[in-house]
Amino acid sequence: MTHYRRGKRKHLNLSDCWSLSNSGEGTFSLTQPFTYTVTNRDLNRGLYPRDRKDRRTATQLQPLQRQWAHNARRPPEDATSSKAIVGPSSSKVDSVFDPEDFFSNDLFAASNVLALNSVSNGEHSVPMLRNLNEAGDGAWDSCTRRLRSEDAPPVQQQSWVEGEEPEVDPLPDSYFGLLGCTHSQTLPSGHISQLPDEILRTVFVSLPAEDLYRLSTVCQQWQRVINDPMFVPYKKLYYRYRKGEESAVKEIDRILKENNIKKENELCLLNLIRFVASFQNVPPVNSEAILRSLKEHPLFKQSEASVAQTLPNLVNAAGTTHVWAILAVIILLSGGVKDIQGLISCLQQTPSTLPVTEMTEILYCMTTLLFALREKDIDISSRIHYNLFCALHLMENPASRKHVERLCPPQDSGRLEVHNIELTPEQQQILKQDISPGRVIQIMGFAGTGKTSTLIEYARSKPHLTFLYIVSTKPVPKEINHIFPPNVECTTVHAMAYQRIGYKYQRRKKLMVYDLKPFAIYTLPEARGSFFRANMICQSLCTFFSSMDETITVSHVPGHRKSTRGGIRPTEYQENLELVEDAKRVWRKMMDLGETEENGYFMTHDGYLKLWQLSKPSLPQFDVILLDEAEDCSPAIMDIVLSQKCGKILVADPHQQVNGFKGTVDALLKAQHPHLFNLTQSFRFGPKIAYVAATILGMCKHVKDKTLVGRSQDGDADDNTGQMAVLCKTDVEVFDEAVRIVTSEHPSKIYIIGGLDKFGVDTLLDIWRLMILEQECATKDLVIQDPFLRIFERKGGLRGLKDYAAESEDKELEERIAVVEKYSVGLPVLLEKIARYSVADSTSADIVFGTVHKAKGCEFDMVWITHDLVKVPGYGHDHRILLEFKIDAVPDIDWNLLYIAVTRTKRRLVMNRSLECLLSFAGEYFLKPELTSSLLVEGILPNCQASGCSNHIERGTVLTLRTVPSTQSGGEGAGGPLCCACAKQRIGPLIYLIASPELVKSIGRTGRTVL
Repeated sequence: MTHYRRGKRKHLNLSDCWSLSNSGEGTFSLTQPFTYTVTNRDLNRGLYPRDRKDRRTATQLQPLQRQWAHNARRPPEDATSSKAIVGPSSSKVDSVFDPEDFFSNDLFAASNVLALNSVSNGEHSVPMLRNLNEAGDGAWDSCTRRLRSEDAPPVQQQSWVEGEEPEVDPLPDSYFGLLGCTHSQTLPSGHISQLPDEILRTVFVSLPAEDLYRLSTVCQQWQRVINDPMFVPYKKLYYRYRKGEESAVKEIDRILKENNIKKENELCLLNLIRFVASFQNVPPVNSEAILRSLKEHPLFKQSEASVAQTLPNLVNAAGTTHVWAILAVIILLSGGVKDIQGLISCLQQTPSTLPVTEMTEILYCMTTLLFALREKDIDISSRIHYNLFCALHLMENPASRKHVERLCPPQDSGRLEVHNIELTPEQQQILKQDISPGRVIQIMGFAGTGKTSTLIEYARSKPHLTFLYIVSTKPVPKEINHIFPPNVECTTVHAMAYQRIGYKYQRRKKLMVYDLKPFAIYTLPEARGSFFRANMICQSLCTFFSSMDETITVSHVPGHRKSTRGGIRPTEYQENLELVEDAKRVWRKMMDLGETEENGYFMTHDGYLKLWQLSKPSLPQFDVILLDEAEDCSPAIMDIVLSQKCGKILVADPHQQVNGFKGTVDALLKAQHPHLFNLTQSFRFGPKIAYVAATILGMCKHVKDKTLVGRSQDGDADDNTGQMAVLCKTDVEVFDEAVRIVTSEHPSKIYIIGGLDKFGVDTLLDIWRLMILEQECATKDLVIQDPFLRIFERKGGLRGLKDYAAESEDKELEERIAVVEKYSVGLPVLLEKIARYSVADSTSADIVFGTVHKAKGCEFDMVWITHDLVKVPGYGHDHRILLEFKIDAVPDIDWNLLYIAVTRTKRRLVMNRSLECLLSFAGEYFLKPELTSSLLVEGILPNCQASGCSNHIERGTVLTLRTVPSTQSGGEGAGGPLCCACAKQRIGPLIYLIASPELVKSIGRTGRTVL
């Protein structure tokens, strides 16, 4: 028989526990432990948690009490015996919950306490008693009868006598309630399925809809709660509608039709407000308290005045009708995510009594309808929906902070430093994934979403594994070795191929220092003295090097070629066969390690990488391969990585792809059946810049299923601090912008991405010398340094060089020739100035110049986008322009370059005119609402600030829209109020929020169209 310390303990037998656990009185202590009134007659006394403020510390107890507390904290001798250990739960759900998340460490229990556990028995979970002692039933019955006595007198305070152990209330068990456990138990023995539906709803309401549908497959109870039509219906409807579910589309179409919210109706937004105002609350809420909370919002006055003028019948409506109408107008007038976050903050303040469920539902109701309006081509700004979506996404997906230690580079003393990093729920989900041999995890992340950081934390979380980190297209930065943990080896595919094959050609001095060019093949017999043929052989070899194929075939030969008249014609089959044979002969001589004087037979970097791929390499020393920037990997690189037996994690942003391997690489990945994860929250920039990038993806790339979200930091149009980067499409534009800065009145220190050597300053000078020699008939003592360019001294001069560049389709050479021809005689002076103001370190420069290709992977405080990226005409609500300009006609790579350029900035984005016109396609003109009465100056309203418009601001309008100043816009870029007619051209049906329908119809059109 086990002896117990004296104390007011309750001992229950099997039948007692079963009866109590199925009674309302017994379960109440588990479900509502903080609200139940504890009395001396309470059957569950001693099973409730205690308030820390009321708990006596050990120093406040009597000597014997302190001795009891000390012994209670000490593990019992039989704590590790089979009797003291509660067995594992039969449910997989138990592993989800950590008891440390729910209970304090200072709560402890005595050694032998009866516990309930859930044991599966067929379809039902049967509570079973665990950790039964060997005491007979009679002893348990005796204790139970004594504790159940209904006539027991109230407990009196007793005096303590030395030598006698007083009765002391035991401290609460580690896991209080009916499901108590022993001190040695590591998990609570209660089952999550015992939680009532009300608690599950409270937990689930704060989760994203995507997680809800995933959790609905856990068990039948969760499926019943989540699929309940009354549980967050609009949150689920929005998720289903974006997924394109037929039932959701029909439901939205029904709502729009019944409420006359359609494109043909100019008052469709007023009808939308009426629908939202009729939102029913269960249970009812205090509308006056919510209204007092909304008054703290900066847009409350404008919204209240708008509702009073445009929807006067809703002002005195009963219930929450007026409140929801004001809330809907605040959302429609919002200029950014901060306005929506401020609205949520107001609704969560103390005066407001709005439950979280109701607040979330009405916001999702607006989000769903706004998304539907854009899908129905109703002319409102896409920013309104984005503001709501982004605010709700950040609210439901908060990031968590984590402390990590990183080794600083040697130049920074090499010491360990502790950093705080944020991990989004998307990143945390990836970090929880186990990797096994043969498993492929694919991470698709937008720009700045922490793709590389996720790989770093994944490797740090699994120190027992050996990782290989590969960057596919560029050298690994030196500092990256200090960022990754010691169990990661960082390299490139070309570096590994060089260590195994490339070094052989380097030793024989048969390794080409640059990529394969047509001029290297032009002198070979296979080219037969034709630049066209040399270019075709060069393209065939480059295509073969990047492919998975083992031999050169007709599929590697370009399908078209330039004709002698400058046109493009398809190549004939017999001609392709001859080109294949010529390319094979060149490839065989490239592979030969024998000495040769012909540069065309030298091995290239892509060539020895191809040889390594054909050798079927194996990397058994690594457990996991981490492939970064996989979007630009060639099929040859992907074949090397995917053929390994270890686990693979591939990270990519397909919208940053600048190479043409998309179709082949996608097919390779699909065959591997990867587990796909997404990263959508950007740490680099805030919502304003994220909206611009998301608009490019949505309108130009047709990305609908995922939306780029900017986190807390935000760009500021007036912030001119920090380093600026000027990003261009071509080297010609880079040179023009650099000349503009170094020849200005106050030149700045500049840095050209890649350095002056990579920019080709020496090549520019040689082309300039070739031009001067041609013009002045070699009257000057000029020597061309480049051996290739020296050939054209006797082959047509600059004109011959231009013909070669056109025939060989050498875009880089064509750009450099254009620079020389533009600046002509003055080029050497300009090059000297650029060299004088250039710095070797980018961090020392005031302005950074470069092409978007070279800026990929970088980030800057400010980014200035030049006009040469994409040409987008002005919108002006002229549908003829829309018919002439086809977004789909622009190559994908051009939209990718624009997206890359926009997402290089951290704080400020200076847009060119084409980008502003593109945003106008999405209905965004960056307008801010103001009370018209605030514009009065001595009783007079100002004129419209739109260029070419002479209208006055109308007195009958309750609100006036003002353009936000832009440093890159002409005319109205300075900012100013717009008349009602000009505002209507920009905002469409939203005009009825600033003026009554009668006033809008009476106002004539302005003589100017929006450009």
